[in-house]
Amino acid sequence: MAETTDVLMHKAQTYLRSAAVLLELEDYDSCASRAYFAMFYAAQALLVNENGALPEKKGIRSAFVEQFVDGGTLPEQAGNALHYAYELQERGDYSHTFAVEQGEAERVLQEAEAFVTTLETLVDG
Repeated sequence: MAETTDVLMHKAQTYLRSAAVLLELEDYDSCASRAYFAMFYAAQALLVNENGALPEKKGIRSAFVEQFVDGGTLPEQAGNALHYAYELQERGDYSHTFAVEQGEAERVLQEAEAFVTTLETLVDG
């Protein structure tokens, strides 16, 4: 289990670094996508750390919010940030035009950095 969480957190950190580079390159759609997936992998790591496995019947985002936000471990802002990042990722990855603006990319990267850092502390705790 520890190996799985380590790999997931490493992937989350790698994606955060990629998102920062993409922001500098003014590729805001890709920045938002990498920021979301950094959060997604960190959420997976926390779920595995706490439950020994990923949920079978629920999606990762739903299970994360139910267990850690609704369950009181994390503030509502954690669930909101994950949802916002998901919406930007969907828009950026599937739009036929450039869809994510600079300010949105900056915001989602900042929120992703805080999210991943917080979850990493919980996983390591």
